[in-house]
Amino acid sequence: MTQVTVLGAGLAGLAAAQRCRQLGMPVEVYEKNEHLGGHASSMQVEGFTFDEGPHVSFTKNPIVKDLFANAVGGQYREFASIVSNYWRGHWVRHPAQVNLFGLPTELVQRCLVDFVQAYFAEAGPPDNYEQWLYRQFGKTFSEEFPFRYTRKYWTVEPREMSTEWVGPRMYKPKLEEVIDGALAPNPENVHYIPQFRYPTTGGFGSYVRAVHAGEPVHVNHQLVQLDVLRRQLVFANGAKVHYEHLLSSLPLPELVRCIKDVPAAVAEAADKLVCTSLVLVEIGVSRVEQFPQSHWLYFYDEDVIFSRGNFPHLLSPHNAPPGCGSIQVEVYHTRFKPLPCQDVLGRSIDDLRRTGLLLKDDQVLLAQQRSLKYANVLFNHDRASSLAVIHGYLEEKGIFCCGRYGLWNYHWTDESVVSGWEAADKLLSRERKAG
Repeated sequence: MTQVTVLGAGLAGLAAAQRCRQLGMPVEVYEKNEHLGGHASSMQVEGFTFDEGPHVSFTKNPIVKDLFANAVGGQYREFASIVSNYWRGHWVRHPAQVNLFGLPTELVQRCLVDFVQAYFAEAGPPDNYEQWLYRQFGKTFSEEFPFRYTRKYWTVEPREMSTEWVGPRMYKPKLEEVIDGALAPNPENVHYIPQFRYPTTGGFGSYVRAVHAGEPVHVNHQLVQLDVLRRQLVFANGAKVHYEHLLSSLPLPELVRCIKDVPAAVAEAADKLVCTSLVLVEIGVSRVEQFPQSHWLYFYDEDVIFSRGNFPHLLSPHNAPPGCGSIQVEVYHTRFKPLPCQDVLGRSIDDLRRTGLLLKDDQVLLAQQRSLKYANVLFNHDRASSLAVIHGYLEEKGIFCCGRYGLWNYHWTDESVVSGWEAADKLLSRERKAG
């Protein structure tokens, strides 16, 4: 076969290149950053290791599971997940819908009444996420918990989202589970991630070696133009590359904007795609005690700037210097919900103190923030129809997409890897048919 060109060296792009090599196809990979791995990468600063958000491996795919384990030479830690929620000064085990015990009595009563009414109500398929929540959990719980979190994490009202993304991510309890969890502490862990693995050293980014064995990658190559007629790529550094076959893990809006003379319908479809942006706030402190023993946390209060947090040092002691701990929190924004203030770092530190995650006498050794343009794909009501237009056009031009942003999906890391393999297989299949 003639050469395959891959755009993007995240897990999906690297997996696509890996499969191409396995199938005997020569491949060249282009990445806009200096580092590989995309959102699966990790950074080291002043002895602390931070991932790009809370990343853990809980794949059930045996091939990916073995690849990840081999990538770190079997040096990983296994955990039973501990996840907590913060609601108006209360710490609640996750998922909150079956762990209401200890919350204000009046709230629990209203939640239970609404749960019962919703449980026995007859209703057809929901039109949006708001309807789905009401039908699963009732009015009170929905509005006190997932409604608030949706505004912070997804940046829109629940009615503005479809339900395609939900899957196992929202636990749908039996009525007796809700009642039992309201009357007494619930001993069962019903989180959709019951167990996970994490590398002993190097952060989650160590798993990138599962799909990259040191093959050369053209870094610092940001695409600025894609000419589908001439099959030419133009990069910001001035490089021009001819391609025969193209695989892309780039965010679809970025890819479409680069296409020369792109049809108006495709450009309009790309404009309807929405993805949240993220500010990561990362703190290092000179203590390892008095941290919540939770691997990650959800924050529902809308006057708390961050929606989620985690403690990297609890995943591996190598993620922080000896005697030190680390905190990472996430602040999401879009054009629908801009950042609430200019000083995100300062406000986050204040809210960390207010919620008790930073102590009054803490010695803060590191305080930084990082901005990521692309975080979570928003499942708005235009998504499915827009993707049909965009992917239909791209495949007509012989361009195959993979990864969270290339497929515009809510991919976990193993799904991103598999999507890269599948894109390469699809390309080869098409090439064989054409031949």
